[in-house]
This record gives sequence, structure tokens and C-alpha cells, in this order.
Amino acid sequence: MTLIAAKHLKEIFEVNAKFYHTELNGEKFLMRRDARITRKGTDQDKIDAVVVMINPGSCKPSAVLKETSSDKMEMVPANPDQTQYQLMNLMERKNWDVMVILNLSDICEGNLQKFSEIEKKFAAKKESHSIFQDENVSARNELLSNSSHLIFAWGTSPVAKRLAKEFGLFSNGTPTKKYNHMKAWVHPEKLFPMHPRPALIKSRVGWLDTMESLLSEGLPS
Repeated sequence: MTLIAAKHLKEIFEVNAKFYHTELNGEKFLMRRDARITRKGTDQDKIDAVVVMINPGSCKPSAVLKETSSDKMEMVPANPDQTQYQLMNLMERKNWDVMVILNLSDICEGNLQKFSEIEKKFAAKKESHSIFQDENVSARNELLSNSSHLIFAWGTSPVAKRLAKEFGLFSNGTPTKKYNHMKAWVHPEKLFPMHPRPALIKSRVGWLDTMESLLSEGLPS
């Protein structure tokens, strides 16, 4: 199968997300708690899949966002990014209507080196920046319990490797017991869950093919 073009995917799906702001040492940071890809016209409440990646990257709301805190987040329209288009391709293959994207960190920063520097500031101040931290257990469990599938897909970053272990999700190529129902295409040597959108188109198709197969394991034929 080939990839569906973004212009067609935008006609099929919409993206909404919960954004908030955090101030640290006098500096304000845009954060995103979760994003939701929804097939237009669906009234489905059940989540078909939750995908966990490293951080929201450069994802931005599609309109000016009023400054808000994490306890006053509301779902607002967001501009789709290239990784989300790749996930829409998976949704089309699986005939899914609702996918939720969670991240090991809520920090919105597309440059991984800058993200790493910001994350270190949060860690030094013990400032919450992830739904996988203990103080957000209720919100996390509510989303995960309403999902049929869980996918790990955060890629090669050393920060992601550390956070996944620190938050009790995944270590040395293996999920913890709590998350052993997850699906991931794990790199056979480096032991990280492969990111949905590698650089080469043939590799993106390969990720889709592999995940489609993994998600079908254990299902009636």
C-alpha cells in the first residue's frame, strides 16, 4: 500500500488538543497534554488507540490560545503535523475513528536538543511536565482504560529512553508489566520503539505495514 496524501487526509480527519502554559524561572512554555485525531462525522466515544511518543514537537493550536494553566485546559483545534498524517494513514488501514496521542513530555519544542535542555530545567525544579508522572495518574488511567490499543513509538532519543524508564513504561526493549499489552516495532539492536515517521517514504510504509501486522496479532482470523 502507498501513503495517502495529506490533502486527502485533512478531508477525512481533524485534530484537536489540550494546550496549557507553564512558567519556569520567569520563562513561559507552551505545553500540550494530549492530542486527538478524529474521523470527521463520527460520534464514537471509545478510543481506538493511544500512541505514546516523545513530545508534541512543534504542534500548535490553529487559533490564538489564551494563556491557561493545566487545571483549566480545554480541547481546541490544532494544526496537523507530518507525524499525525502518518498516524492517520494507520487509522485508515485499521478503519479507526479515534486516536489519542500522549507524550513522555508535554513540552512543545520541535528541536530535540532544545527540548532536552528545557526538560532538564523542569527536572531540576521538579516541575510536572508529563501525564506519566504520579500527580497525573487519574487523567492517564482514564485515557488508557478507554482505549482498545496502546502503541509505543517515541524513537531514538536518549531523553525518551530515560523518561520511559523513569516513568515505568519501558526499559531495554521491554515494556513493564503494567504496559505489557502495548504494541511497538522495537529496533532489534538498539531496543527503542520505532518512530512512526522515519525519513524515507519506503520506511514510513514499512512502519505502517509492521504496525498493521502487530495490531492484528491475537485477533480472530
